[in-house]
Amino acid sequence: MANTKNSQAAKIRQQIITWLQDDQTSEVVSEEKFPGIRGIRAVKLRDMLGKLGYVSSVVMGAVSAAPSIDHRIKKAAVKPREVYYYFDSNIPAPVKVQRQAQQAATAATVTATPVASSAAVHTIQTTGLTGLSGTPAFKQLVAANDHLASAVDDLLTAAQSQRPLSDLELDFLTDFATQVAKQTESLQNFTAQTRIDRLRRL
Repeated sequence: MANTKNSQAAKIRQQIITWLQDDQTSEVVSEEKFPGIRGIRAVKLRDMLGKLGYVSSVVMGAVSAAPSIDHRIKKAAVKPREVYYYFDSNIPAPVKVQRQAQQAATAATVTATPVASSAAVHTIQTTGLTGLSGTPAFKQLVAANDHLASAVDDLLTAAQSQRPLSDLELDFLTDFATQVAKQTESLQNFTAQTRIDRLRRL
C-alpha cells in the first residue's frame, strides 16, 4: 500500500507541475502581492486532482508534501485561507528527479519492448482473482497499463528540460495523463468489484 501511495504522490507532483506551467490552467496570483507569478489555488488544485480519480486522502497528503519534496513547487498566501501553488523555474530539479529521467533515457536506449519489466510498479493487484480478471490476458493488460503509467511519469519528467513547451505539447501532456489515470482507475474498480463479487459467492 505504501508503494502505491508513493507512486500516486509522484504522479500527483508531476501533474501539479504540468498544470502550474500551463497558462490555461494557472492564473495570476496577485499583481499587488506577487507580481508576475501565476499559479493555482490550493482548493482548486485538489479539486482538479480529485476529478482525475485520486482519493482525497492521497491528494491532501501529496499536495501538502509537494513543496518539501520538489522545491520548484512554491506556495503563496494571498490571504490566510487563499493559498496558491506556483512553479519556480529558476530552481533546478531535485537530484532524484534528474536521476529518474537519466534512468528512463538509459532504459529507452537499451530496450523498447519489456512490458513485464514495468510490472514492478504494481499499482493493481491481480493475485487470486478468478474469471476474466484471472486470465493471463487481463494480467497482461494490467502490466501494459503499469508500463504506460510509468512512461507517462518519465515523459512528464523529461518535459521539464524541454521548457518552454508549446500549447499543443501542454494540452497533449494534460489530456494523455488524464486518460491514463482514468484507465488505471477503471482497472482498479474492476478488480475491486471482482473481489467483492467473489466474497459474496463464498
